[in-house]
Amino acid sequence: MIASNHQRRVAFLVTGALGALLAALGGWLLWIAIVSSEPLARRASQQLHMTVPIRPERGNILDSRLRILAASVEVPSVFADPFVVEDPADAAAKAAPVLGMTADELYRILAEDRKQRFVWLKRRVSPETAEAVQRLRVFGIGLAAEGERHYPNGSLAAHVLGFVGQDEQGLEGLEQMFDTRLAGRKGQAYILADRRRRPIWSEPDQFVAAEDGEHLVLTIDAMIQAWAEEAVAEAREKFHAASATAIVMDPRTGAILALANVPTFDPNRYGETQADARRDRAVTDPSPPGSCAKPFLASVALERNAVRLGEVLYCEDGYWAAAKLHDAGHRYGNLTFEEILIKSSNIGMAKLGVRLGNERLFEALTGFGFGRRTGVWLPGESPGLVYPLARWTRLSTTRVPFGQEFSATPLQLIAAFAAIANEGKLLRPKILRGVLDARGRVVADLAEPEVVGKALDPATARKMIDRALVGVVEQGTGKACHIPGYRVFGKTGTAQKIDPETRSVSHTRYIGSFLGGAPADAPRVVVLVSVNEPDPSLGYYGGTVAAPAVKKILERTLEYLGVSPSGSAPDRPPTSLVTD
Repeated sequence: MIASNHQRRVAFLVTGALGALLAALGGWLLWIAIVSSEPLARRASQQLHMTVPIRPERGNILDSRLRILAASVEVPSVFADPFVVEDPADAAAKAAPVLGMTADELYRILAEDRKQRFVWLKRRVSPETAEAVQRLRVFGIGLAAEGERHYPNGSLAAHVLGFVGQDEQGLEGLEQMFDTRLAGRKGQAYILADRRRRPIWSEPDQFVAAEDGEHLVLTIDAMIQAWAEEAVAEAREKFHAASATAIVMDPRTGAILALANVPTFDPNRYGETQADARRDRAVTDPSPPGSCAKPFLASVALERNAVRLGEVLYCEDGYWAAAKLHDAGHRYGNLTFEEILIKSSNIGMAKLGVRLGNERLFEALTGFGFGRRTGVWLPGESPGLVYPLARWTRLSTTRVPFGQEFSATPLQLIAAFAAIANEGKLLRPKILRGVLDARGRVVADLAEPEVVGKALDPATARKMIDRALVGVVEQGTGKACHIPGYRVFGKTGTAQKIDPETRSVSHTRYIGSFLGGAPADAPRVVVLVSVNEPDPSLGYYGGTVAAPAVKKILERTLEYLGVSPSGSAPDRPPTSLVTD
């Protein structure tokens, strides 16, 4: 009887304990079902799904004849998903030797934040390294395709093109200016994967297609660009100059056929060069234009009837006491209007300045575009400097006419010179000829010239070329640019720089420049070469240091374009913007 009661008591306790255990289990299951179902489901989904970025292909940059100047190629990079790496220490020990990293370094990346779903381990690796990573079969470490920018011509047009950073983001030049168009738009796919992160299924409702970048077609011609770079590099070396710049332009359209600076750099290895070598001096560096300014102000004097063709002005035998002005070592007496330009007399120009007066001189400068940006699509363009008229003095009247008291960039100078060559019409310089979409279809055709102002009447522009600027090359300071068979027109310029220490005009730092164009009867090409701080003992006048380089560029360009001495050229249709 006692045993029976004991057995019943034990059975009761066991039953009660089992009941309590079952109740607790049921409560736990109920808690899981009600309270924890969403977080657990989310974690399961995270383990089974992954978001895969879809990289757009960056657009190409092409020259005017559709030759590639910049393009991207696909290369492998190594990434990790720390969230699913099972053993960070083991994974680091296996992968570190392949990636050229220490195990400790790799372990810190994998273990620092286990909630990360994506982290780069090694960008743009060799095919051999990519194969070695695949052979490791380390769960959570894989390969992704990235773009790598290549500039197949090395330093050619480097200052125009610019370069991109590690993530193919534009940092300088056109790469920066048109980064949004070139980069395209990223896409993504939400992928169901197995335990080893192998794709099984893409969720269609969460798929966003990538849009590849657009292609830029430039006005630059790679051949003319190469000749311009060669010419200024030779000039810089010959005269031991600090830097040199060349710009080649079609005056009829404003198209920039070449834009060259030395020193230069290779955008494939931009990190190896100093920022100074990467500066696009053609658009960022204004300086006093010196005698290169004379054609612009003289032409306005002619148009405003302040002087007549053939009129004689007395040039004071080299020193004009009333203006306290020397004529740069020359002792000219009577000179005609044309001879003032041909021989580049400062006193002759100063006398024209007195006839015009400050207000009309100011109007002349602004009419040719000085004091404001040209609007070319290149970053960092300077507007130069033209003081407000209220700041002009009596000294300005005699100094501005031969290129002092204002500053201009090389691009402003050649745009103004192109206006004389283009019947007085001032055009906006063009660096971009058109834009193509990823499939080669035309998005924008920008070939049409854009007139931004009228600097001169056509008749005045024609007189300036025929009666004065041709004479500069045939008889005057620009003889070094004479090309047999062609009537070349131009103007030399020698400017004194401001000494950065004394803040006064330097007698050892010069910029020698030459503006030239051909053929005079129907101008097809204009060229500027500017040589900055040549060694004065070797030469510094524009006719010495810059005119020979302009001749080299003009000769090759005219032949290449098939331009005859009369200005005619083969009737060739323009290269289509549409690719095959």
